[in-house]
Amino acid sequence: MSDDKCFILADTLIFCNITQAAIYVIDLKCESEAHDVFAPMTLAEVSGQFLTGSMKLARYHDLTSGNGIALVEANNPSLVIEFVNECSQLCESVSTPIVNYG
Repeated sequence: MSDDKCFILADTLIFCNITQAAIYVIDLKCESEAHDVFAPMTLAEVSGQFLTGSMKLARYHDLTSGNGIALVEANNPSLVIEFVNECSQLCESVSTPIVNYG
């Protein structure tokens, strides 16, 4: 397991109740070829990228720069890692667990 994956898992276990789903911010920087792969996808196909036990809360992309952000709720950090790994050939990403103090 890479250092980034271990860091995400450790943060989640420290800051989140393990019995609750956590929210993750995924910052994406994609290669230009990613547009050709992702642009023709339907909304159902995009939603299908998220594994059972996780849910897309929001997903935004700046097509001119290749940058994007996704908010994902997951009951297991490995689901977020698996989602990010699916895009790793076309996109660099950083996943950060976040906490709602409200």
